[in-house]
Amino acid sequence: MKRRQFNQGAAAAAAVLISGCGGGGGGGGSDPAPGAPGATPPGDGAPAPGSAPAPAPVPAPAPPAPAVRAAGPGIGTNLAGLQTAETNLRFGPGTRPNVDITAARRVDVQWLAAQGFTKSRLPIQWEMLQPMLFDTRANAATRALVGEPGAFNAVYLGHIQAILDEHAAVGMRCLIDLHNYCRYRDFRYQADGSVIGLVDPGGGAMPYSSDPNQVYTRIFATAPGATLVPAHFTDFWTRAARLWKDHPAFGGYGLMNEPFHMPAPGGIVESTDEGQDLFIWPAFARAAIDAIRAIDPSGPIYLNGNSWGGAFSIVALNPAWPLAGTNIIYEVHMYLDARSTGQAFDFDTEVASGFSAGFGNVPITLNTGVERLRIAVEWARPRGLTLSLAETGMPVDDPRWNEMFKRLVDFARANGIEVFSWNGGNHWSMHNAGLQHVPGWHQNKTLEPEVSGVLKASAAIPSAELFDDGPGFGAAGTPLTITVWARGNLASPVTLAIASSNGGALSSPTVTVPAGANGQATFSFTPAANAVTTLSYTVVSGSAAAPAPRKVFSLADPVAYAATSLPDAALAIIARYGACKWEMADGYTDYLLGVPAAPGQPVRAIADSGYGSGPGNAMEMLNWMNTERDPGMAVPLMREVNGRRCTDHSAPNTSGFWCRKLTPLAGVQANPRNRMPYGLHDPHFAIAAISVPDVARTGLVFQASRASQSHAAELALSASRAQARWTDQAGATVTLAAPAALVPGAPAVLTLTSAPGAQRLRVDSQQVAAGSASFAASPLDQMLIAWGFLQFAPRAGFGGNVYAVLSGRGAPTVAELGVLERYLRSVAGA
Repeated sequence: MKRRQFNQGAAAAAAVLISGCGGGGGGGGSDPAPGAPGATPPGDGAPAPGSAPAPAPVPAPAPPAPAVRAAGPGIGTNLAGLQTAETNLRFGPGTRPNVDITAARRVDVQWLAAQGFTKSRLPIQWEMLQPMLFDTRANAATRALVGEPGAFNAVYLGHIQAILDEHAAVGMRCLIDLHNYCRYRDFRYQADGSVIGLVDPGGGAMPYSSDPNQVYTRIFATAPGATLVPAHFTDFWTRAARLWKDHPAFGGYGLMNEPFHMPAPGGIVESTDEGQDLFIWPAFARAAIDAIRAIDPSGPIYLNGNSWGGAFSIVALNPAWPLAGTNIIYEVHMYLDARSTGQAFDFDTEVASGFSAGFGNVPITLNTGVERLRIAVEWARPRGLTLSLAETGMPVDDPRWNEMFKRLVDFARANGIEVFSWNGGNHWSMHNAGLQHVPGWHQNKTLEPEVSGVLKASAAIPSAELFDDGPGFGAAGTPLTITVWARGNLASPVTLAIASSNGGALSSPTVTVPAGANGQATFSFTPAANAVTTLSYTVVSGSAAAPAPRKVFSLADPVAYAATSLPDAALAIIARYGACKWEMADGYTDYLLGVPAAPGQPVRAIADSGYGSGPGNAMEMLNWMNTERDPGMAVPLMREVNGRRCTDHSAPNTSGFWCRKLTPLAGVQANPRNRMPYGLHDPHFAIAAISVPDVARTGLVFQASRASQSHAAELALSASRAQARWTDQAGATVTLAAPAALVPGAPAVLTLTSAPGAQRLRVDSQQVAAGSASFAASPLDQMLIAWGFLQFAPRAGFGGNVYAVLSGRGAPTVAELGVLERYLRSVAGA
């Protein structure tokens, strides 16, 4: 799956079955990555195509592991993250571990197995695994940096081997998907075997040229002058087959992901859907199949089709199919939006487009997914062929997508077709994307993605978690609507009894969450006057853990109530503003299979214990860095200082916590559910309780920003002096600085507030600086604690201790800020 644009006119011209809209799609990040260089001819000294030599010796297979479960039409996900280095590959430092690429962690695989998933598809990048083609004429200096011709890169291979081993340990299979679209991005090698501007960035990133003109893209072709020929392809798969064929978790050879825009007949450069030679890819596939079968007579081979591998175009655009051979699985891709890209998530907009890939100028319906897949089924069934729906997904912002996806998955299962959702894995850009299969964290338990619930329901796997969402502050006599949600698949309905600790009126004493995938039930609560009420849940029937208790406030004067209970007064103000609160003492060792973190243990999950989370939009703070594969990166540790819990960020290269969401995008997702509570231009505030080990701390304490841009609202330190900084989308900047450094070892509370025409920085409840700017509209898609991320790159944290952070939209009064600051000082033990 690749981010790309489709032309409706061209697609309509190729309608019914020969639409140019293919199967894969973008996956819905809110910002596209910078573009890659186009295909150009090789320069002087480019490798000459030839016959593949015998591969070098490969490591021994992994030790025996538990038997893999019987497959059948299994369910799985794409463990995306190792193929995400496409941006700046070869011409920039775009291969940094845990920034540009991320390998799935051991616990990611363990969690999938615990949910009943039987297979994964692992997209990998050819250039990353085999950074030099076998016939490359490189000199010794270049080989020392890039690698030997044909050899697999040891570090990248280690990522793949570890993921396979983790699958074997839990009895799952993992198929290897070469995610390259029939292309290979290469250096221009000079006549002496050098590469102009070759840089070794270190830190686990791969060498690149500082001159983008020294990089070009090869494409599969069979005409004279082709720069990427079958011998290159068979060399790769020969080495891979010898390496993996006997691995106990190896699930098959994904020959090539989404061939598209192949050269025209007799050509060697990219063409168009209408002009491409549909027999180029089959020629390469035939060669690879023969090469694999010479080594592995029976392992599954996954064969994707021309023009993005669309399920609905398998007949019209693949005249060479089926190919002769044993255990060949015909891999199709298909999404639910009008063009089947996986990059559009507004249901009504997609219906209104009046177009459906595969069928022409008709609107999509709830059966569109089924009808697209039916074309492939009716082609495969009489031929006795096996299909795999290797990429698909479900947007989350409209229940009609849920029903449409359910019908598709049920149809696939009824026809013996395995299904893999897109955007699993562990890369930062997948969290809360428009299509994703990445678990989150809410109310101190794993929050299963909605797509998982539909897949599990189709496979009759019964397990789900319950949680609730709703407002926490309201006027006496005004009903508040609260929803109980299920994530996953409930085998039977679950009825909950609801109890109030302090009067008020419930619309019903019970609610029942229906059986099936992702059910929900709603009730209302009308609080009594001037009350602090706890609503609690008890399971009356069915099998699921009850949601956590919920506090509801109807205090007439929360500031005055601080004399009675500072924690309740602070929480009431947080609820009034719908703000987020993250207390590090509530940190867990992981957001998957995690437990409360004890002192000295890593912290990877902190739930929003305030009221910033909305229905289906948990404001969790997570750390998903794969420190198993990148030991140079550290995770915050839980500490206890003067009897108070905090996270310690002092180790070198310690990453912080990250809450990643979406921004609205016209025509794609106008009002996404997964979004930040405020933009930089909105009134907003952030308060953090921290301590510094010395007077030399410089770096971020809290950042609300946009990952692809440079605009942000930040709390930071410079030589241990507090700063509040804002940069809007138009480049306007405000920096406020405290006159004195923080006292080492002593808890301090830093506050920033911003409203049009008024910015403030406070330290320990005293205003120390002010500004008067009004900011341009600047939407945000992330919040981070103890570090930052701008323009696709991390920003350093301050390297001290964090006790608690809260942030929200609005402009609290000075008195309200005082209560919140006093509360955070108490959390820090001041």
